[in-house]
Amino acid sequence: MIRRPDDDAYEAGAVPIVHSGWVAGDVRAWPALKSDIDVDVAVVGAGVVGASVALHLAERGVRVALIEARQPGDGASGRNAGQVLPYLGKLVDRASWPDRGERLLDYFVQHRNIVFDLCERHGIDADAAPCGMVGAAYREYASMTKNVRYWRGLGYDVDVVDHGRLRELLGTDRYSFGVHWREGGRVNPHRFTNGMVDAAARSGALVFGDSPVESCTPVGRRWCVRTPHGGVTASNVVLCTNGHAGNAFFPELADTQYPLLACGVATTPLPRSLLDVIDPARVVMSQYPLGLFPLVLDGMNRLVSATIPAPGRANEAGRYFGYLLRYLNRTWPETRDHAIGLEAYWTGITANSAPAYQAGSPRLYRAADGVFALLNFGAGGNVIGPMLGMNLAHALADERHQDLLLPVQTPVSVASPGRFEWKIRHLMIPFARFIDRLGGLRI
Repeated sequence: MIRRPDDDAYEAGAVPIVHSGWVAGDVRAWPALKSDIDVDVAVVGAGVVGASVALHLAERGVRVALIEARQPGDGASGRNAGQVLPYLGKLVDRASWPDRGERLLDYFVQHRNIVFDLCERHGIDADAAPCGMVGAAYREYASMTKNVRYWRGLGYDVDVVDHGRLRELLGTDRYSFGVHWREGGRVNPHRFTNGMVDAAARSGALVFGDSPVESCTPVGRRWCVRTPHGGVTASNVVLCTNGHAGNAFFPELADTQYPLLACGVATTPLPRSLLDVIDPARVVMSQYPLGLFPLVLDGMNRLVSATIPAPGRANEAGRYFGYLLRYLNRTWPETRDHAIGLEAYWTGITANSAPAYQAGSPRLYRAADGVFALLNFGAGGNVIGPMLGMNLAHALADERHQDLLLPVQTPVSVASPGRFEWKIRHLMIPFARFIDRLGGLRI
């Protein structure tokens, strides 16, 4: 029997990964590093980003070691909402980039199916489904229509849909306006991460679990990464720890981000009678503009959702599952006659580069000569994480840093890093829940 984590672990986003609803089936446990080795590149952190860096380096014949403090997918990559978002957020700072972010946008459009492509190419069993997405709203929003025009202009298969079409897709009469993306979909992020790690190892990467890095020190023009029982000497080091690990050897990196605690819930498998009612098109669903209940109907017929817990109450699984059940009962009245159970509840940490939700962009830092840090992916890392990991790997393998899509920056501390989380957990989410309790006013 799995022991319930301490309350503090929920608030810290540090519940053991076994509590995540995405952990299923046999996953390989990688041995600890217990010797000194020499490689070209050492990658620290085996999430979706680090796994992609290691995989794409190994495919280019680069000698690479992937080092993880616990096991692959232990951080946000095994805890997120499982959405495969086919579009970019606002990237409000890209106007200051040398190319105004145009190369990144072109690359993103070209590789927006990277999750599905990697799963197919490497035989990764990650419940990856290009099932599309629907953003549903109570009324028409000009911003949604404008967004559709923009992405259609880039070649996307996306349309504005009305009440009737939403009824066909979602099985509910509750929404009158929406956007249907015939792009993107879902993935089990824990299995996807571990699948990339397995593929990296098959391509020649050395993989080590249970090996927390204790130091990263220069040795001439190279670097030595030390763990409790071994070390890796490399010409380049890539740090991909994002918001869950941090480090003691480049502590300034933790100050570049706005952390935010999130929680996830997974229901027990739905009966066939409900599968015919809830989301019959099996699209990934979100609500606009509040987005309180993103929904993924996975391959095991479970509903998986995520939200932001109240301050000091992250341990209250029943509270957040209750919110979800009330939403389901209102949106699909047929659910009131069924006992939908809670299968899993967990928490995790996202790391954002801006104090506004979905307004930041990932960051590529030069922590020192030869040491890169690819961080701050916010809540949308399942697609752009592996994508930018591939870009960084190819630039390193080809020794063409000019091909990097992100500007290489020096770490700079953000002002008041706790204000983002305080604003969302104390103000924005309580207000959104108040509106939701009123039955979802047509805001």
